[in-house]
Amino acid sequence: MCLHVVFILFTILIYQVFFKEREEKRKKIRSKFFLFMLMILVFTMSQPVLYTEIYKYDFKAVVIILSFLYGGKKVGFAAFLALLITGFFTDQRLPVLVGNYTVYCLLLLRITRMFHRYQIKGKVLVISLFYMTIPITRGIFLELKGDYRQTYFVFGSSLIVLATLIAIVYLIENMNEQLEMKQELIRAEKMNVVSQLAASVAHEIRNPMTSVRGFMQLLQKEELTKEQQLYINISIEELDRAQEIINQYLALAKPQTDQYEIINLTSLIQQSIDVMQSYALLNSIQITQEVEPSLKIEGLKLEVQQVFINIIKNAIEAIKSDGEIGISGSKTADGFVSIQIKDNGVGMTKDQLKKLGSPYYSTKEKGTGLGLTVCHQIVKQMGGQILINSELTKGTCFTINLPAYKKKSEEYTP
Repeated sequence: MCLHVVFILFTILIYQVFFKEREEKRKKIRSKFFLFMLMILVFTMSQPVLYTEIYKYDFKAVVIILSFLYGGKKVGFAAFLALLITGFFTDQRLPVLVGNYTVYCLLLLRITRMFHRYQIKGKVLVISLFYMTIPITRGIFLELKGDYRQTYFVFGSSLIVLATLIAIVYLIENMNEQLEMKQELIRAEKMNVVSQLAASVAHEIRNPMTSVRGFMQLLQKEELTKEQQLYINISIEELDRAQEIINQYLALAKPQTDQYEIINLTSLIQQSIDVMQSYALLNSIQITQEVEPSLKIEGLKLEVQQVFINIIKNAIEAIKSDGEIGISGSKTADGFVSIQIKDNGVGMTKDQLKKLGSPYYSTKEKGTGLGLTVCHQIVKQMGGQILINSELTKGTCFTINLPAYKKKSEEYTP
């Protein structure tokens, strides 16, 4: 059994060090994770621990459990099929394998959902309780047969298997945590580059814009026609708007959390729709909304509005013409305000979704990708998150979750 433990831990360690895979890759049957599980399965079933000619013990339960927990349904059932094939060639009782492990696989489908909700300690507890059903049921069967010596061996070997399983869970969870930290560091480095670039470019652009705005204001004092006056007013408004956007880019480098205010999100969404309504009508796109009244959050009004305008603009450009954008908003039970912006545009592939929000990545021909990068940064600074679901040719749904404003309770004065 010590040989089995060393082989399994050494194999998992090699996989962890040299073959780091993303979660989505591990769920494919062609993944390196499944290959390593297959190696462990063949070894442990071909070299079982013999108590008697009838009773053979190995670590195949560990392989099935790990395959379902970290590989998903496809890898789990593929491991189950490999177990049956290996069992056929290693003189194991095939009907018993089929019966027992069919039940385990069906139970693991439910356990997997519960498993991923917890932190590492909770995961260890869940998987320990599940695994202990195997020696307990086997021990009850042996007790009924009166084979007491065999019962002691079952519980002793089961403790070794359980300890191995817990060690593997810690190894894999540590690997996942390292991958997440690495990705977070890469994102942070990209954001740092974007922040510095935004700050330097914004400062350079501000000066000529200020000069242009000053000349526009001087022209306003001259005798002009109504049309000329209108054009100058629009130009000044657009310059002011550009100035606001530059300030938002500067916020990437220096967040202004100390200037937060209470925002009526319901009216802000309506204002954002009003701004984009003409652009939508030009493309024959209808914008509908179903937002709860009096939704309130804390933040910077201009920044939050920029998030909505950017996402609505992207939705319009994804539809191109003759479509619909639905905007809904409500307060959730966990103290957040959830805003959904859904379109029936071209949609995106899974690979595009993974990269979306990264600096300088855009699905548009002339896009820079900075718009969504800024949106993610603004929402993250406010303690919220942006979730994106999309299906090719069917459309995209942006879900913006922001912490709801909580009214501070008045101090008690006797």
